[in-house]
Amino acid sequence: MIKTASMFLVAGLAAATPASAQLAGGGNWFSKADANGDSIVTRAEFLAFRDGSFDKLDRNHDGVVSPGDFPRLARARPDLLNRLTAVLGSADANQDGVISRTELAQAPPTMFDRADANGDGRVDSAEFNAVRATASARR
Repeated sequence: MIKTASMFLVAGLAAATPASAQLAGGGNWFSKADANGDSIVTRAEFLAFRDGSFDKLDRNHDGVVSPGDFPRLARARPDLLNRLTAVLGSADANQDGVISRTELAQAPPTMFDRADANGDGRVDSAEFNAVRATASARR
């Protein structure tokens, strides 16, 4: 089950589960979260994008996000499921092994905060690319 762990990670999940790319910390959440197309993602844009991703993550439509939402990933890439589980665990405030919409909305936007290198509440493409490169180097 989902346990507390690190941040919204898993750059490789972008390919494995596109809907979870935002929560996975990888893929190109930047362009998807940039609602007004100005090449800057504000904290508000990121939070709205993250909230909008809940229904895509809740693939079995049971009202929560859990490992059960990713059966194909569990079979094909258990390593990525483990990483996603760790990432999602940081939002599991009551430690019940699932993420409710409310828990996701109240979770700190760790991925955004890591990308916001200068702390101005905005992530530009240079900041996004830098954090993405760092994540790629770790893999």
